[in-house]
Amino acid sequence: MNQTVQRRVKLIYPPALIDEPLLYRLIQRFGLLINIRRAHVEAGEAWLIVDLEGPPERVEEGLAWMQGQGVLVEPVEGLP
Repeated sequence: MNQTVQRRVKLIYPPALIDEPLLYRLIQRFGLLINIRRAHVEAGEAWLIVDLEGPPERVEEGLAWMQGQGVLVEPVEGLP
């Protein structure tokens, strides 16, 4: 049986990465299911609150990859 986990995180993009398709690449590279819960995107700032679902190691690898690209990853607790 394949175990999956769900994590809710806030992804804060620096201005230089706002136009990059990082969420698409995260899905393609790590095979994660992504649900965008909230988003704020403007020319100079962007953040997303997303639910990520997949095998625990893939979720952690994907989040580490996002951080390596320059995205700040913060855990989110207690949101519906």
